[in-house]
Amino acid sequence: MTFPTTQFHSSVLAIAFAVCGLSGLTGCDRGPGVDYGSLGLVPITGAVTLDGQPLTGAVVFFEAPDLTQSYATTDEEGHYTLKFNSEVDGVKPGSKLVRISTTASTGEVEEEEDEGDEDGSARRTTRPKKDQPNPGERVPSQYNKKSTLTVEITSTDKIVDFHLKSDGTSVAPQKS
Repeated sequence: MTFPTTQFHSSVLAIAFAVCGLSGLTGCDRGPGVDYGSLGLVPITGAVTLDGQPLTGAVVFFEAPDLTQSYATTDEEGHYTLKFNSEVDGVKPGSKLVRISTTASTGEVEEEEDEGDEDGSARRTTRPKKDQPNPGERVPSQYNKKSTLTVEITSTDKIVDFHLKSDGTSVAPQKS
């Protein structure tokens, strides 16, 4: 099947515009015109504990209703600093759903590729079904996959701590 040349060129242009438009929306085009100051980002830090102990290496997501999010990874003392993206710290003010996980990734560090066994055969990896708990996850689903954690971020907020319980009991963020 052959396309008329004009239809082909129209299709290519449509795809090009779509890609350019998406890269602008996702922030891939970070030219000198990017004005993060206009976003009103709030610098938020905090700590995450699980049963009173610092939660090390946990990923913290603050997710807005439009599904945009800021993220952080806790250090060995459970402390975090939210990032808006890989260039700027902070989170936009407003209502946020908070998800905390010890098995999630922020996507900033590339994962190692599985190149297979020494004999060249590919290794098979299994993933849990969506309804099953993720092996190795230390945080109850009430704080991540089925999160009930919410927080309202205002321009005056600085610190938001989360003191999680391994039984998944409802907890409130502590702001200061």
